[in-house]
Amino acid sequence: MKTEKGAVRSKRRRGRWPRVGEILLYAVALTCAAMLITRDPWAVLQFFYSPSVIILLVVAFVTFLIVKGGDRSRLYLLELEKLREREQHYIGQIRRAHEEIQRTLQRNDPSAASTAGAPAVSSPLPPADPEECLRRIEALLRPDLRE
Repeated sequence: MKTEKGAVRSKRRRGRWPRVGEILLYAVALTCAAMLITRDPWAVLQFFYSPSVIILLVVAFVTFLIVKGGDRSRLYLLELEKLREREQHYIGQIRRAHEEIQRTLQRNDPSAASTAGAPAVSSPLPPADPEECLRRIEALLRPDLRE
């Protein structure tokens, strides 16, 4: 639903502003119309090479670069946010796997827990099956299919 709204917004925005190809088509049409109206193609071409038009083109080009740079910066920020979310997801997976390893170690060797700072208490649970623990850890670390 979110992407549909984004698509609708871009279509509306695209409908409001002409595309680059349309702008070029309009410029060629206006040039041809000016040549027909003045009946002097050299005067129209001289106008295009006048200093005022060249300054106007330079200003338009700089404005284009600034706008494109802003769009690119926004895209980079969005991509950076996605990478941060993905990194947090991976950190969570690694923490869950680490907790599973710690639980397995404590169930299999209660004396190892005393070296980690926890009191040495015999576990009321039976020893964990290493194969089952390995499968659970692999399931925790397996990448999501939606990524």
